Amino acid sequence: MTEPEFMATTAALFSMMNPIGNVGIFAGLTEGYSRKEARIVAIQSAIASAITLLVVVWTGGLLLKLFGINVNELRAAGGIIVLMIGLHMLFNKSEHKTSVSETQDAKEQTSIAIVPIAIPIVAGPGTIAAALVSAEHSPDILSKIEISAAIIALSLLVGLLFAFARPVSERLGKSGMAVVTRIMGMVLVALSMGMLISGITALIPALAK
Repeated sequence: MTEPEFMATTAALFSMMNPIGNVGIFAGLTEGYSRKEARIVAIQSAIASAITLLVVVWTGGLLLKLFGINVNELRAAGGIIVLMIGLHMLFNKSEHKTSVSETQDAKEQTSIAIVPIAIPIVAGPGTIAAALVSAEHSPDILSKIEISAAIIALSLLVGLLFAFARPVSERLGKSGMAVVTRIMGMVLVALSMGMLISGITALIPALAK
């Protein structure tokens, strides 16, 4: 994996995981928790997110072969998914996260670390698609190790920010987090176009002429 490809993969994963923009959601879901309980949930959600994405990176190719999907089809489909999520983030809509009923149900659960915080808020369909496309585009062991390192580093960042969610969300405020979400949305829209175009031109070579 070249340095530009690694940077693009890391940027896509960071934008999809959106650790800063999701701080407010985490703070809302853990409202009423003690500081210690909230930090335990933050650590658990970070670990669950990392495990989910690492499993995708190292075993996702087997699932693609099982269903007869090639990397170009995945890249095009992933581009569409990331584009839709990026547009939702750009206009600061919540459809890419969870519905109102899902959020309310999550508050009533004993543990919310895995669902809905890790899945689908942090490691949602777009994040999984981005990780899988990158892993299949660069399937050698070294590239997968590099992607895994990026996932672990970003998951640590997620856990750290979530552990201090209340002071961070209070400092940024709703408008600050909305700005971060919109910026991440713009990055995703740009990255998704590259995924979509490269996938389509590989599937239909005539379009590349």
